[in-house]
Amino acid sequence: MAIHKLSELVISQIAAGEAIENPAGVLKELLENSLDADATSLEIFISGAGFEKIRVRDNGNGISREDLPLALESFATSKIETAEDIFSVATLGFRGEALGSIRSVSKITIESRERGAERAYKITARAGETGNTEPSAFPEGTQVLVEDLFFNAPVRREFSGQEKALKKKLGEIVVTAALSRHDVSFRAHIDGAEYFFPQAENLLERIRQAYNTETAESLLPVYFNRNNQILKGYISSFSTYKSSPADIRLFVNGRPVQWKKLVGLLRNAYGELLPPGRFPLAFLFFDSAGREVDANVHPQKKEIRFREEDKTAVFFLESIRNVIENNGPLKMKNLQPGKGFSGLRSLSQSTPPEELKFEFVKKLAEPFQEDLLKNSVVLNSENARPTHIPTEIHARLFNTFILASSEEGLYLIDQHTAHERINYERYLKSLSMEKNVEQELVTPVALGLSLPEQKTLQEYLPILEKLGFRVEDMGPAGMSLLSVPVYVPPGMEESAFRKAMAIAEGRADVTPRILFEQLAKDLACWGAIKKGDPESLANLRELVEQLAECEVPTRCPHGRPTMVFLGRDEIFSLFKRHR
Repeated sequence: MAIHKLSELVISQIAAGEAIENPAGVLKELLENSLDADATSLEIFISGAGFEKIRVRDNGNGISREDLPLALESFATSKIETAEDIFSVATLGFRGEALGSIRSVSKITIESRERGAERAYKITARAGETGNTEPSAFPEGTQVLVEDLFFNAPVRREFSGQEKALKKKLGEIVVTAALSRHDVSFRAHIDGAEYFFPQAENLLERIRQAYNTETAESLLPVYFNRNNQILKGYISSFSTYKSSPADIRLFVNGRPVQWKKLVGLLRNAYGELLPPGRFPLAFLFFDSAGREVDANVHPQKKEIRFREEDKTAVFFLESIRNVIENNGPLKMKNLQPGKGFSGLRSLSQSTPPEELKFEFVKKLAEPFQEDLLKNSVVLNSENARPTHIPTEIHARLFNTFILASSEEGLYLIDQHTAHERINYERYLKSLSMEKNVEQELVTPVALGLSLPEQKTLQEYLPILEKLGFRVEDMGPAGMSLLSVPVYVPPGMEESAFRKAMAIAEGRADVTPRILFEQLAKDLACWGAIKKGDPESLANLRELVEQLAECEVPTRCPHGRPTMVFLGRDEIFSLFKRHR
């Protein structure tokens, strides 16, 4: 077959397949255009799962008569001028291909009245044919009507999926847009299903609209600001989780996106607080100044790329861990007559507003200040320390838990997880005080590595050496361990080395930081008090005192609680008494 140039229509249809996969893609692009036009109210009507009709009407800035024909052309936009502009774009759309792509596979009608203009105008196009611009009686704003989608690309329609799934996806597009902009009103009618999100005062109110009051009240606020990067929003408390990651939502510079690392980062931060196969909820907004984000990665702008991926991941992890680790001890749920202890919940709903006196609260973004006061939560801060620390030790229960108290209430402390936290922070302190990360062994430890193990060692040796492990080939005597990290206790040198090898081999993204984190956690666990270990009350009192000195006394390094708490007021109320 001879080589020939494709027609403009065929080229546009191919391009449309990349940008517009299905009706949900059309709706997403139209909503983004409306939000970019500063609309505060959007009305959506959809029939036939979007193949028959998609109509989006807004009260935004509108389009001038002169720009209407150009709006339907591919790669026509008012949002960027040069390729470099892509790396600092502040709008949801920027490529200028959405309406042109939609036009090539449907009949599209645009009615618009530019803000301040005397009258509105209307234009209609179908595939490659565009009509004339005509006067219209439309009020200020814009309405885009898309009909007979994929009429000239039936295969594309066949591959769009079943209508039931499409309707669900269309609803999800509306919910996501509403979560991204709580200050905008959304009303949608999708094949009989109604969605209504009136303008909300804050993000928490919007989450309540999109989910329910119970979900909104179970969330913990996130706010972290460093080097012109801000992460804010909400994550779920320790007793609230889902069976899928569908409710982990990320918005980067206002744009809803997918970042593959986020699910793993959240699971890492929650640690063993999450049951196996469960996921937290998250509504996170990441704002990054400058040219740190590349939004031009995916044809549908679903994914983003960070200039410094690893540093961004560390920023997210620290932000989320600060919230989880500084949220105080888990609190025993109110007892109900005849039902005993029915579970645990977070401290977050009981901390009084007067504890919100940290200096960092003054730095909070305006939209989140009211959310914080409504939730009355002690937030993450480098200066924030948990106030719940027991002062009296009474007994050991079941050879596992320490019964303690303070003026605030009653505590059950898990001796093993408490000792883990103490050990872990001791390792951190030891590492920070040493100029050299390694300590030389008086007597080298023969490792007895097999040939496959030796080959694995050669692959990961540079990372192990940065951590403090130094190995030397002693010839016929085999490989010997000459030094270990400063925090490895005596007698555990070979175990620590083999554990580090296993961690390195089991992770494709292993770094010295990741290796240290996991190894230190495991060493802390190995050296901690076990169930049944003989301990006196004096020893337990010393353990609790050491725990009180920890930076994060309420969580073990793996994320499990070190203590649960029953407040004094709750104890009195159980007996129908007043303090």
